[in-house]
This record gives sequence, structure tokens and C-alpha cells, in this order.
Amino acid sequence: MKRILPVFLTAALSLGLTACSGERDRLSLKETEAAFNESDNTNSVEQNESNILIAYVPAKDSTAVEEAAVILRDALGGSLEEISQDTAVDTIAYEFILLGFEAQNSTLPQALQAFLENSDFGARTIYPFVLGEGNDGAAVLSAISQLQPGALLGDSALLFSENTQEQEMIDWAEGLGLSDNTLLPETADGNTAATAQVTPQKQQVLYLWEEGNAPAVTEYTVNDRGYFDAPDFRPYITSFPVPQGTDIKGAVLICPGGAFQFRSDQPEGIDVAEALSALGYQCFVVDYRLRPYTQQEGALDLARAVRFVRAHAQEYGIDENDIAVMGFSAGGILSGEMLLNFDGQVTGAALDPDYVPDWLDEVSADAAACGMIYSFYGRLSLGTTDVELLRSGNLPPTFYCYGTRDPFYSQFLANAEAVRQADVSVTELELENMPHGFGADGGWISAYDDWLTEIFSDSNIGKE
Repeated sequence: MKRILPVFLTAALSLGLTACSGERDRLSLKETEAAFNESDNTNSVEQNESNILIAYVPAKDSTAVEEAAVILRDALGGSLEEISQDTAVDTIAYEFILLGFEAQNSTLPQALQAFLENSDFGARTIYPFVLGEGNDGAAVLSAISQLQPGALLGDSALLFSENTQEQEMIDWAEGLGLSDNTLLPETADGNTAATAQVTPQKQQVLYLWEEGNAPAVTEYTVNDRGYFDAPDFRPYITSFPVPQGTDIKGAVLICPGGAFQFRSDQPEGIDVAEALSALGYQCFVVDYRLRPYTQQEGALDLARAVRFVRAHAQEYGIDENDIAVMGFSAGGILSGEMLLNFDGQVTGAALDPDYVPDWLDEVSADAAACGMIYSFYGRLSLGTTDVELLRSGNLPPTFYCYGTRDPFYSQFLANAEAVRQADVSVTELELENMPHGFGADGGWISAYDDWLTEIFSDSNIGKE
């Protein structure tokens, strides 16, 4: 069994991570409490105007926490919620959670602990704002993570006092980058994967499909269930070029996670793409279709992106075989779906008979490698252990990276072992005491770079 140990870990939250060593005696697939809800729970959700929830526990002898919550709400927009001992919030419509409370020495108040224990913040990003003395941002985030191991932890906490100025709070809020400033493709001719003139040294944002010709089996015309994307959403790809003067090693397509309810583009897309492009990889973040669309429809978006990169391999300065896919959480599941069912010459017509193929469909969607970052081959909340299914996919070498405190930890182990039994080359990087959703943190990127460099050096796309 091939395993790698990180030489160093750079977790921004200073959680004291170390590499896990030692052989495993026995692996079993253990049903875990899902950090993400497998079923579509959007039936009773009204559409929100914001994807930000600002929830707070009032201070005992002060209005400072409540006032801070209002300031943050005014700065960012979002919903405001006061937390009591029995508060329960349906978080499905939110991507970011700002938690306000009073604490001493980084100890969470009882009301907040109860709120965290009774809520599901799986795949949501949490940012605390904390009143009191003796608090440490990393310790506060670690305490929250103990109760919500499936959540993503923001890289910043606001520690404030009664004397903190309002502008300081506003500056902190605006510095989080939560505003919807996502780059979108221009609605102009020649701005799709099939029609664009690529600019390898300049970032591009391109629609993946021609308007009205994306393969689909889902009819989505009205957003009456609080879905993240509007009915007119078109999947797209964003390039992150290798800096001039840096040797180009290959290409990596990145699929952010978000439980197929939203896409965590910043921590699991942009941050990773910027880090990998600096190391010599032409990177592409794929904004694929979410619910109500199916996992299969989203996988076709990724396949289309792979075809685009391969079709322009020469312009991007790569060998057409040196293309990897990578996904975080749900994004990894999507990558696995593509590799199992929609790579090679399989086109959108396999799913949607009304789809009209174009010249890009003549290009292979094979990938040389797969990165499963706290993810697995399977479906949402359930990794497969069907060895024959995995063998039939003729999967490429796969790199797993996960933390030991992830709610899906046992499933990662079992899935990786099943993939190994399917005669696929597997490498695992285990981060001690790391929760779900660490994004680009944890020191894993250098280990992934070493692994992928070796894969690409073989010039083998993993297909017979």
C-alpha cells in the first residue's frame, strides 16, 4: 500500500496537525452521520436574497454582540438570527455562517454549543465574531469544529471588545470577500468552450455549452425551492494561467464542493487554483450544475471542460495526456461520476437524446489522474465499495487527502481500499485531527504536486 507522509503542514488555523502513520489492520464501511443531507430537502425552503446567515448569542450584561451582528448585517446583507438554547435554523439556503457570541478564554457558551449540536452546517463556511477577553481565534475555530466537523472553517475570526470601533468591524466583514463578485462569462459571441480563442497567459471565463444545447434530463424553469442557481444559469470554466517564467507541468481541473447545493469557489476553487498554478499547473475551476440538476448532468459539465483543455493543449503548453481532475467533497464525487461513466468518447447524447454534439465531442474526456480531497467515488454521503464497479471504470491513479476528524473518515478509508482492490494506483495522505473542508490549508498541496509530477512524467492517461 502506497502512502505518503507530509514533511510539513501549513494549517492556517494552527490546529497542531501531524501526519498519520502506520498500517491499517482492517477497514470497514461504517455508516456515519452525514455532514451533508443526501436527500433533497429544499421542498419547503423559500428563496433567500442572500446566502449569508448572521446568528448570535446575546451577551449576558451587554448589547455589544447584538450591535455587532447588526453592523455586520448592514455591511454584508444576509439574515439575522438570535440564538437561544433551543434555536434551530434551516441552513440549506446559506453558504456562509457568521456566529457571534461572548466568550472567555475561547470557551463557547452553552447556548451556542447546543445550537451547533442541533444544526447541520455541513459544507457551510463559518466565521466567528467574539466578544470577551482571553480569546484566541484559532482556538475558537477549533472548538467550533469539534461540534461541526463537517463545516468549512473560515480563515479569520473577529475578536472584539466594547471599545471596538464600528469601522473595524465593517473592514473585517468586507475583508472576508463574501460579496458575490464572481467573474462570469461575457454574453458575447465567441465566448464558449467551442468558439473561444484561448489566451493562455490571460485569465478567461467561458461558458461550457452553447446556449440552448446543454445535455439535460432535468426541467428547471422556476426557482421556487431556494436553489443556489437561477434557472438561466449556464455552467462555465475559469482559467488560472501559470505565471510567466514558471515551467508548465500540466493541467488540473478543479471542482469545488458544496453538497451539490452551492459551490465553495473561494476556498476549494480559487485558492487551490492559485496555489497550483504557481507550481506550474494550468488550472481551471469548473462551475458545474447544482441541484435540481443531477450528479450525471454536472459530470457532463466536467467532461466538457476536460475536452476543452485537451483540444487546446498545445496553446496551453501541455501534453494532451497530462490533464488531471480534482474535486473537494461533492466536487470529488462529481469527478468520480465523470471518470466512471462520462469520460473517453461518451458524449451528452448518452444522457440526453436531444443533445446535438459538436466538434468538441470528438475530443476525449479522459483524465490522467484524480484528486479526491475529502471525497470518494460514489454518491452524496456514501462512498462505494463495489470493487467490480470501480474496476469497470478503468480509473486513473487516485490521490486521497482527508482528515481524521472528518465525519466521512471511515468511508474514505473503505473507498480507497476498494479502489486499490480494483487494481487502481492509490495514494493516501491522512491529516491528523483535521476536520472536513480545509480547502487549500493543511500542507497537502506540496505532496499532491510531488505525486502529480510523477504521474505526468509517465505520460500515461490510465486508459488501455
